[in-house]
Amino acid sequence: MRTQTESMNLFIGALAVLLFTSFFSMSAKAAIKPITCETNFGEKSFTIEHNTVAFHNTTQGRSLSSVSESVTKKSYQGFKKTLYKDGYKHLISIKNENNLNSNDDFLAVTSPKGHKMTYPINCNLVK
Repeated sequence: MRTQTESMNLFIGALAVLLFTSFFSMSAKAAIKPITCETNFGEKSFTIEHNTVAFHNTTQGRSLSSVSESVTKKSYQGFKKTLYKDGYKHLISIKNENNLNSNDDFLAVTSPKGHKMTYPINCNLVK
């Protein structure tokens, strides 16, 4: 009788762990929706989607994009992405995905020599 109870408890515990991890893995994948952002004066614009960031350059009527892989750290309401492009470290910070605004969201670019520029960014969800 005792072995049967222990087996049932073990089964219920394993089932609970499986459901818990599958729920959070699905929500983590769906958490970051595609977002387009640009700095206030249009110096930089980019699109964030999952683990990639596509920087857009518009020259002579053509739009070129360079895509970089990023490391994402999720917070309670937002996220931070870190990536390296052309030797520069780019940190994208979105404080709240449900309330995108340039007062809280920013792009910080650090040069190889350690000089840092911080830009407020205006972001919108891609529909």
